[in-house]
Amino acid sequence: MLSRNTKRRLALYGTATVLAALVLSGPLLVQRLAPKIFIRKLDIKAAESHEATALLTEYLRIDTSNPPGHTRKAVEFLARLFDCEGIPYEITGPDPERPILVARLSGRSRQDSLLLLHHTDVVPAGPRTDWAYEPFGGERGRRQDTFYLYGRGAIDIKSLGIAQFYAMVSLKRAGLVPLRDVVYVAEPAEETFNHEIGLEWIVKNRPDLLDGVTDAYNEGGVNEVLTSDVERFGIEILQKGYASYDIFAKEEQPLRDFAAFLDEQDKGLPRRVVPEIQEFLNFISSGRSYLFSAVARDPNRFLMNDPLTQNLPSILQSFLRDALYHTAPKQGATGSWEMRAVWATLPGSSIAAADDTLRGWLDERELVHERRLLTRDSKASPTTGRGFQTLLRVLEQDHEAAPVGTYVLTGAYTSSAFLRDHGYRAYGFSPFNINYYDATRVHNPNERINLVYFIEGVERMDRVLREYVTSP
Repeated sequence: MLSRNTKRRLALYGTATVLAALVLSGPLLVQRLAPKIFIRKLDIKAAESHEATALLTEYLRIDTSNPPGHTRKAVEFLARLFDCEGIPYEITGPDPERPILVARLSGRSRQDSLLLLHHTDVVPAGPRTDWAYEPFGGERGRRQDTFYLYGRGAIDIKSLGIAQFYAMVSLKRAGLVPLRDVVYVAEPAEETFNHEIGLEWIVKNRPDLLDGVTDAYNEGGVNEVLTSDVERFGIEILQKGYASYDIFAKEEQPLRDFAAFLDEQDKGLPRRVVPEIQEFLNFISSGRSYLFSAVARDPNRFLMNDPLTQNLPSILQSFLRDALYHTAPKQGATGSWEMRAVWATLPGSSIAAADDTLRGWLDERELVHERRLLTRDSKASPTTGRGFQTLLRVLEQDHEAAPVGTYVLTGAYTSSAFLRDHGYRAYGFSPFNINYYDATRVHNPNERINLVYFIEGVERMDRVLREYVTSP
């Protein structure tokens, strides 16, 4: 029998006879000698013809830019879909141009009902000249971009709304009677943080529409994708609290002075370790820089105020302490200057106290300001309970064979924070394979989603929902 070394030498330096034998023996011998390399088959024809693709295309063609945030046509579109499936829904809310749609697929019990949440509004597209395709055209890419569907909302977050809808109606079409209800909510004005006309309005004014809901799946999950494959499924369980202000001045210098003051105050904020962030760092540290691994192994070491621990990258520092930061002052269209200041807090810190302090500093300097966002205190969703455990079970069996763990957002805010403050277990979950390059197009020109990975995500969402509503 040939040794492994002999086989290698034959493959590299064989005679013409050996080469001819290799050619004649064809793929079988190549398969046996070559290393195993997984190549994902991109079945674009199947993705093109899938019902969910047609639905997303139509959804993307509805301009729901916020501002102005008129989302009525989007809600009417979703209402027609639920009408066709015979699933009851209600259109409600305080603003007729920014309505809320709530649909419910009834099961055998309302106990442990699941909320599927997404928002109908999108950020403005910006200049048309910055886009290769119509931002509200729902257009397919051409040439090397043929696998993509372009449009504002393709990733944030109309694709999730269609995946949630399709999973919900698939249950009904299959004739499955779920053990527990599924509630679908499409809210407006998320992009401008006007939660008082969205989910917050429902909780305060129509809590009956969420009767029985204990768990929620929303945007905010982070799947780390290398080229096309998911390296980690990240389930978002925590985000910081935020107090932010837009600040205005006639000249640039007062804003520069205030920015320098904020930088000095930020340096004095103490570091601390939050258990949920310790778990998150343990999950993501593998394969990252030495500093990530070092912080994950012994975060208490980095609480010390000595030179060896002061130069952590800002992303790592944001996990270990509250933070003050700001944008650079810029001149607006009217000639005045403006900037934004943010105080972000970890669990255990009072966002109200941070807001009072930040506003006090602005008042002392007589700087004109307008509150941008004030959230509740930062809270985490538990990793116990049906919602998280369902995601864990399904994703651990996913064909991607990627690790599953918790994720923390320190630079983003979603409605999940509001739900947590009101006692719901809320989880950010993305069913899609979206690589870093495509993710950077969110809120930027040429937002797009790969249709093959979109359909894979639709099917993944379907598996998750079926597990949630059918498992004992």
